[in-house]
Amino acid sequence: MNVLEELHAVAAKLARYDAQPTCECCGQGRLELIDERPVAIFGVLGMTWQTLKCDRRECGKLTVV
Repeated sequence: MNVLEELHAVAAKLARYDAQPTCECCGQGRLELIDERPVAIFGVLGMTWQTLKCDRRECGKLTVV
């Protein structure tokens, strides 16, 4: 693996982490998607419920969006 490939690999990992929203409860952790389900009534339109969990060990709060 050359240097350019290594940089692309690192950038891909960092971009995924930066795309995660910040936890509104603690303000420091990042929210990870742990579950996604279609909405009972509007699921046919593509609407989903997402369950997100803060990756900060001290927080760990769940958020449903």
